[in-house]
Amino acid sequence: MPDAKTAAQLLLQARKPGQALTTLPDDALPASRIEAYDAQAELVSLLSAGSGKPAGYKVGCTNATARQMLALDSPFSGRCFEKEISVSPSSIDASTLHMIGIEPEIAVRIGEDLVPSKDWQTADVIDHIEAVMPAIEIVESRFSTWPLMGFLSAIADNGVHRHLVLGEPLQNWSVGQVDRAQVTLTANGKTVREGVAGNVDGGPFGVVAWLANHLNAMGCTLAAGQIVTTGVMTDIYDSAPGEELVAQYTLPGVVKLQVTSS
Repeated sequence: MPDAKTAAQLLLQARKPGQALTTLPDDALPASRIEAYDAQAELVSLLSAGSGKPAGYKVGCTNATARQMLALDSPFSGRCFEKEISVSPSSIDASTLHMIGIEPEIAVRIGEDLVPSKDWQTADVIDHIEAVMPAIEIVESRFSTWPLMGFLSAIADNGVHRHLVLGEPLQNWSVGQVDRAQVTLTANGKTVREGVAGNVDGGPFGVVAWLANHLNAMGCTLAAGQIVTTGVMTDIYDSAPGEELVAQYTLPGVVKLQVTSS
């Protein structure tokens, strides 16, 4: 069986200023989703020392384009950390990242535990949502071979999550308002991506239901106070130093991110 601790140590060391990996060695390479999440759990424990306590989840591959890229047939999850969640307007230093993947998303804050007592459906989770926020997730693979290293390595690598930028919570939001949301992403004033919440499987609340069931199956609970970012509404945008990114949502809402270089 692959060594989850070895995988986690290698993935930690691959973060800048470390060198990106091409692949995990055979004795650390997950061969199943269970093994991949075991490695992720070990990595999360290591990352918590510098990034703070886990404060929520990202859900990736929630649309067909993303799944095709990783040859995957379902979404996956990773952890978000206290010190890696910021409020718009925000900035990130490109020199600390191997890649700067920008994903306009809709995030939620859970208001009530989604306990493992039922098969969660989209309609069930609505009353458990405390807040809805526009967001930008910054994704970064610690593999130079992204995305060819495969989805099991992506899961082990904390679902390629790096940072989450949150906009202001919506006031008096409705399900229809969220499900019909559109977003335009600009870089230095030029439109580079456009998308809709419908590009996310089942809409943002459907993703929350998927995550609740996914965690329950692993013996965990999506808990009150946790943040969930529900998947990219557009194609991923590869950013670069010197760009000012603005994600404008019809929710309404806006998220601003400056990519700097030290």
